[in-house]
Amino acid sequence: APTAGAAPRPWRDRGYLRFVLLDIPMNLDDSVLAVGLPLWLVDHTTAPHALVPAFLVLNTVLVVLLQLRLSARAEGPHRAAGAVALAGLAMFIGCAVVALGTGGGTWSASAALLVAATVVTAAELMRSVSSWELAVALAPDRSRASYLGVAGMSQSIQKSAGPLLLTGAVMTAGPAGWLVLGTAVAGLSLLQRRSCLHRLAAMRPADGPTPAVAVPGRAVDSHPAKARN
Repeated sequence: APTAGAAPRPWRDRGYLRFVLLDIPMNLDDSVLAVGLPLWLVDHTTAPHALVPAFLVLNTVLVVLLQLRLSARAEGPHRAAGAVALAGLAMFIGCAVVALGTGGGTWSASAALLVAATVVTAAELMRSVSSWELAVALAPDRSRASYLGVAGMSQSIQKSAGPLLLTGAVMTAGPAGWLVLGTAVAGLSLLQRRSCLHRLAAMRPADGPTPAVAVPGRAVDSHPAKARN
């Protein structure tokens, strides 16, 4: 058994493991942008296939233009917890646009997919900032490195399971699958926000006010074509 002075271990910290577990579906914006939207365009709409590269271009441009602004708005763990809920809402809107807006003609489907890519990119930006901030803020100072190692697993798991979820379940179910996905992510984002705020409140008496965490200028790394930190 660990002694009273032993450093906390992330694998025995249920609260932190809950944060990591809930962070997995929050990272699904990666698979939606890289896999879901392109395959949906090709297999389920009459939009031109040449539109697929536009998703990457749009995503990259928006990240460059908005990353620092959104990082400033989500500075501090409490704001970051709020950004989690906004990311979930953005994912719901993006999925709803795909489900309800791509059943028409070529132009309407193309417009709906571009809108969905824009909204999901907003979710990606808010999620990347809040995920990093909270992963650090929720970890005890003495064991921060080991805790962050566990937190990093959420992206790795999503990259393996996310494409399978989209191709095997969401797109198979058609528009209803997208609505279910968006609703689930939005609901889990609210649960994540509540869980994080509860942990922050519990940490404050022992550790004092939780410090803000500096977020790297290029925090978004979820798209395969982007540079990694």
